Formats: sequence, C-alpha cells, structure tokens
Amino acid sequence: LSGNTPMDINSLLSPQESPRDTPPPAKAPRKKQRKPRSAKPPSKSSRPPPALAPNTILQPHQQIISSPPMMHPTSATQRAPECVPDGGRPPRQDSTAGMDTLADLASMQHHQQTTRANAGGLRSTEIYDNRGSANSAVMPNVHGVHGALPARASVDHIPGEASSLTASARTFTTKALSEAELQTVAQLTTYLATNQFAYESHVELIDLLHRGFRSHTHSTASSPTEGDPRTYDLLADLRVARESMDARFAVGERLWVDWIEDEKVLATTFDECFTVMELCNRAVQQEAGSTKLWSLYADWITLLYVVATGDSSVLEATESCNDAKPWSDEDRLVAAEVCNWQQLIDVWARGASATKWRVDESQVLWDPYTKMLLLQLGASPRPDQILDMRAHFLERLQTPHVSWDSTFQMFSQFTSRFENQSYEAIMGTVSRQCSTAKAASQAREMQEILLNNSDTRLSAFDEYIKWENSESSKRHPFVFKLVEALYKRAILCYPANTELWEDYFMFLSEESVNRPQLDVDFLSVLDRSTRHCPWSGSLWSEYLLAAERRQIPFPDIGQIKHKATSTGLLDAGGLEEVLKVYVAWCSFLRRRAFQAESTDEELDVAEVGIRSAIEDMQRLGEAKYGKGYQGDPNYRLERIYIKYFSQSGDWRRARESWKRLKRSRGDSYNFWLRYYGWEMSIWCKMSYRENATHAPSSLRPSEATEVLRTALQRPNLDWPEELIQLFESHLEDHEDAAEIQSAGVQIYKAKKAVKERRRQEIEAYEAAQAQAMQQAHSLRAETSADSAVGFVSSKRKRDNESNSQEAEGASKKTRGNDDGKGISTGPPSLTSTEPKRDRENSTVIVRNLPGDTTEKQVQQYFKG
Repeated sequence: LSGNTPMDINSLLSPQESPRDTPPPAKAPRKKQRKPRSAKPPSKSSRPPPALAPNTILQPHQQIISSPPMMHPTSATQRAPECVPDGGRPPRQDSTAGMDTLADLASMQHHQQTTRANAGGLRSTEIYDNRGSANSAVMPNVHGVHGALPARASVDHIPGEASSLTASARTFTTKALSEAELQTVAQLTTYLATNQFAYESHVELIDLLHRGFRSHTHSTASSPTEGDPRTYDLLADLRVARESMDARFAVGERLWVDWIEDEKVLATTFDECFTVMELCNRAVQQEAGSTKLWSLYADWITLLYVVATGDSSVLEATESCNDAKPWSDEDRLVAAEVCNWQQLIDVWARGASATKWRVDESQVLWDPYTKMLLLQLGASPRPDQILDMRAHFLERLQTPHVSWDSTFQMFSQFTSRFENQSYEAIMGTVSRQCSTAKAASQAREMQEILLNNSDTRLSAFDEYIKWENSESSKRHPFVFKLVEALYKRAILCYPANTELWEDYFMFLSEESVNRPQLDVDFLSVLDRSTRHCPWSGSLWSEYLLAAERRQIPFPDIGQIKHKATSTGLLDAGGLEEVLKVYVAWCSFLRRRAFQAESTDEELDVAEVGIRSAIEDMQRLGEAKYGKGYQGDPNYRLERIYIKYFSQSGDWRRARESWKRLKRSRGDSYNFWLRYYGWEMSIWCKMSYRENATHAPSSLRPSEATEVLRTALQRPNLDWPEELIQLFESHLEDHEDAAEIQSAGVQIYKAKKAVKERRRQEIEAYEAAQAQAMQQAHSLRAETSADSAVGFVSSKRKRDNESNSQEAEGASKKTRGNDDGKGISTGPPSLTSTEPKRDRENSTVIVRNLPGDTTEKQVQQYFKG
C-alpha cells in the first residue's frame, strides 16, 4: 500500500476487534479527490473531531462499565483561530462522517478487554490451582505478517479444533494411557478450551498424547506386540493439539522432533509423505540452525527419492535407512516428479548452508551433502566440475569446525583421485590458505568441551559468546557468523529467555551499524523472538521499528501491534511492557502522519491511534492499581500526543495537554522543565515568524513565564532551588523591568519558603536520628543486663548441680560399704580425693550479647 492509500478502522483494530456482528454505519459521501497536505490551501477555521459517544467496555472479571466520553480541550462547536508559523501545518478542515466513525470505532475495545480478562491472569497460581498444576509461563498468539513474514498456521482455521479443544465434558479412552493420565488429558482439554494461551498446558497435553502414541506403536513389557499407529484412539486429538499450539506459540525443537517422528510412522501414501516433508520445512523455518530438524528433513526427502526412483546409492552416502512402506505405481509416478535429484540436492544444500557456522555439528549435514556431490560427479568429471568441487572443499576448510582434520582428509582423497598430478602443490596451497580456520577450529575445541561439560549451559554459553567476541580483535573474517551461530544454539536450548533474545538482537543491530555490508533479516529474527517471548515489550517495540524501517505496508505494521496487545498476554509482563509497545506504535503513527507525501487521512488516523492508546493504558492501570493510578511517571504517550499537536500547529490543544498533566506530575521539576522548554520553542517559532517581516520583535515569552510562576506555587516541588535559578535566568534574559520586579517578589517568598522547608527537614532528620540512637542504646543496655543475669544464673545452676552430684556419690559409697561391697583397696590419696573444677579449660557459652560488644569487653567481664 502506498502512503496515500485511505485507511479505514480495520487498519487500527485487530480482526477480533472489528465489529463483524453489528450492522455497518451509514456511509458518508466520499470526497471526489484527496490531495496531499502540501497542496491543500490553509483553512481559516477548523474544529477537532467530535467527541466520542460513551461506549460499553467489558473489563476483567466480566464487569460491565461505561467508558467516559472523550474530552477535548476545545468545544465541538467553536474553535478560536490559531496563528500558524511558516513551515507549520495549516489547521485541518472538518472531519468527515467517515472519520467520525473511525474515531468511534477506535475507542471500542470490547474484544481486546475480554481477551485480557481471560488471558491476563494466566501467570497467577489461581488458575492453575483449579486443576492442581504448578505455575506456568504463557505466550500469546503471534502470527506472521502477510506478505512480509514467514507463513504459519492460522488460529482461526485449525481443523478439528472446535470439536476437540472446546469440548466441555468429553471422555477419553485408550489402552495406551493409564486412567490417571486420561483424567489429566480430559482436565487439560477442558482447561485449554477457555485458556487457549496457557503454554505449559499445551506442552503437557501434547506430551501425554505423544506418550500414548509411542506406547501404542512400540512393544513394551505390558504390550509385547506393536500396534497399528492409525488405530491409536487419540490420534486425532494429538494432531489437533499440535496444530493448535503451533498456531499460537513457537513449538520448540524438542516438540518438532516428536511431531515429525510420529508423522513419519503414520505416512504410507505419497500424499502423507509429502505432508511430512512440508512439516519438516515449517520446522526448520521456525527453529533456525537446528541440526536435528535439518537432518530429519534431509533424511526424509532422501528416503522419498529412493522409494520414488529406486536409486538406493544415495543411502550409503547419507547413511540413511530405507524403512519406507511400498507405494502404489501411481504414487511413485507422482513422487518421481516431485522428489527428483535436484530437489534432493537443494534440501541438503539448504541444510548445510543453514548449519554452516555450527562449529560443533555442521558436519552432520555437510559431510553427507558432499558425498552426494561426489556421487553426482561420477568417475570421469569435466575439468570445470573438478574446479567447482575443489572450491566447495576450500570454502569448507576456511570455515572453523571441530571436524576440520576429517574434512582435510576427505579433500586429500578427492585431490589424489582427480588431480593426482598436482597433488603436492594443491595440498600445500590449500594448507596455507586455510591455516587461519584450522587454528580457529583448534582454539574452539576447548570451548566446546567446557560447554558440553558445564552444569549451567546458559552461563557457559554466555562465557563462550564473550570469549568469541574477544576474538574480534584478531580481525577474523568469520567472527560475526560464529557469534551469531552461538546465539542460535543458545536460543535452541533456552527459547523463552527474553534477555538472550534481546542480547542476540542488539548484537545484530550493532554489527549491522559497524558493518553496513551485512545483510541481516531483522524481521525474521524479531518474528521468532516475539513468538518465543511474547511478554517482552522491548522485542515487540523493536519489531515495530524494524518493520517501519523496512517500509512494509501500514496494515501489516498494525497487525504486528495488535498481535502484541490483543491477547492480553503482554499485560502479564507488566504495564511497562505494554507501554513500550504503545510508545513504539504511537511514535510510528506520528512520524507517518507528517511525511511529505501523507494526507489528512493519515493525520486523523494518528490522532485516533494515539488518543486510543492513552485511554487504553489508563484503563489497564486503573484495572490493576485502582482509580488512584497516576499514569506513566514519564508520561511518554502524552508527550507523543503533545508532539503531534505541535507538529500540526495546534498549539492550544498541546498546551491544554500540558496543563492536564499538572494534576499528576506537578511536583516534578523535570516536568516543569519540559513544559517550559516546549513553551520557549513555541515562542521562538512565533518570534521567527514576526522577524520574517523585517520588523523588530516585541513578543515576550509570557506563556513560558507563567509556567515558571505556576511551578513555584507548588509546595511539594522536588527540586525548587533549581527551578528558582531557572526562573531568575529566564527573567534576566527575556522579560522587561515590570515583570522582573513583579516576579522578584514571588522568587523572594519562594526562597524563604524553601529555606524554611529545608530547615524543617533537617530538624526532622536529626530528631529521627537521635531517636534511633536512643532506642539502640536502650536496647543494648537491656540486652547486656539480660546476658549478665543469664550468665550468673547459669553459673549458679552448674555449681548446685555439681554439689548435688558430689553428695549423691558420697551417699552411694556409704551404702556400698554397709553392704560389704565397693570397698576400696587402693591408696587413700587416689580413691578419696574430690574432683577439681578446671576453670582454665572450661567452655562458657554466652548468648544475646549486643552487636557492638568486643572480645576485649568480654574478657574484662570474666576477669572482673
């Protein structure tokens, strides 16, 4: 779509938000011709779009409330004329009825609020506690942008989903699962019918159904015979569950491997085998750099080629096994057209290229691919074919990989077979040309060992990436590719790690700036990142910005924004994440509205979009924090709105926006500094316009002066000293004597008030410190007294126990003598001596001593 294409409300609303079930409003008469703004004569008077009528909005917990009408700083019936500086935008004409409808529909958030009510709580334990599951991460429905991004399944068109995932009370039966597992399947299915974005619930359901499938098709101790995979009772449910998850989330490498393996077992006809091939293609697009998925893809198409053509020579080259079921003659004829040699080579080449920079496992694809090329070369190749093959080996040997020596040996065999007469010269030249890659391969072997042996692979990946980046000082030509491959490997292991995705994107951004020749597909990376981490507002905002830089059509950019906000899962990451998306979206709308070729339609769309974003954020904040929610502390959306009015030349409405912000941000010095700076910029524009007439300017920045006057009246201003200094400088630079004298009184009173305020604050601080110290001394004294009393009591108790034990021992001796037993025959000095207390080697434990007690004080206590 071009920048001049008229937009309707469907470009601002997601498909679910479009009012499909309501009759469309009456169409307004269309203008005969719409011209760009630059060609439109300025109008002497204009008015803003009419205020929106109240709309009923469905808030969380299904509470029906009425949204307040949109308030405008100006009346809908009259508007004072404004002076427009040179280069400014002339006031707009009256909005058409179509734009009124656009504004009305833009404020409708029925479906979006309902979806947030259903999905916004998925991070809490309450929902999962209802079915006895632990906390789970959730991910929103993220689709590709039509015409610009990779295609994937649609959420709204999943075969069989209505009959499976939405069943309210269905009984699942199969001998492959236990009764407890079947109950869990039923609970998960019922739960997902109303909570379609519960990520871990999808994974748990798929794993259970897959476990049943494997148990059904493989022999076990309880079931020694293998079952027909097509007779698995829950096969349809397994397929629907997988398609449903793929339509909403990034499936991940592990689940893709299970999915493809299961479908391979089920495939018997060519159509079913071709479906598996398409499934493999989807998997390798979503999980970039996965050697497991590319191996499955390449092995599968190799098997189809063998069955279709009967040429089994490639099986030895690729080390694949022929376990395919026989086809009919008709299927073989069709397969021979589709799975030909060129198609086979193309898939292996794509896999080898996609995993080329995987230092650890790139040989899994490259070695079989090279063997197939050697097989294609034949016994008597042409000289140009030999040169192409040598270049193929040379490119590989100049790429670091752990099997570099094996690749060099393979090249040696190739050279001795086809270029034996020049063997020594060729091998020597190649050794010198590839010495850098060989050294790099050897240097990374230790890093691979450390990575594989690490218990915390995420931190090991981080250290590996840091080490790899440090190698950039050596100016290796392949450092960028190696670091990028490391990020892809880490993401395959930790696909939902937001920080990892952000690090990856920032690395790509930095490298694209430092190396403009790099061709980085940011849209593909950000599409995958937002599918894996849909709660990250940073990733979504970068996605919107990248789409704007690529100049993709406006509806597609709007679709990205609505994918981020429509499900409510972004809200689970916090309001800050939602705000990041809205800031990126509104900034884009503002920039688009003021391009050279834009029309009034784009301007109105921008105003409606920014205003709706501010209202939506306010509703979200009040729903989460109550009516006392004060909005964004940095008022980012409001600043974009003010910038929009300023660029439009509507300074009065921009000024009204600043004044409305005083209620919530009036105690911030930074707010008044921004407000003052804006007023001064407007004054400069007006002065420039007046100076253009070659007459001396008599304008004074009265509005800016009034801003500073108002700021000084705030009793709780956080930095009044700086504001007073700014006011004094402003008066000296811009105002006349009368204003300086009048404002001087206010400044004098403000200084005295600030001085008194600081004095009271110091006194309050000192009083609080004195009270704290007094409490600490009192507590220390009480603790010391308690410790001393406890020690004396303990000492007396031990002495009493010792005396009682001595008395009891003497009594026992007396009784023993009376009985004629226990008579001592030893010397009196050894048998009748009383035990002595060893005071030098005794251990005394003292508790509850004050924290500041020193060892010396304890020693003095016992010595005293």
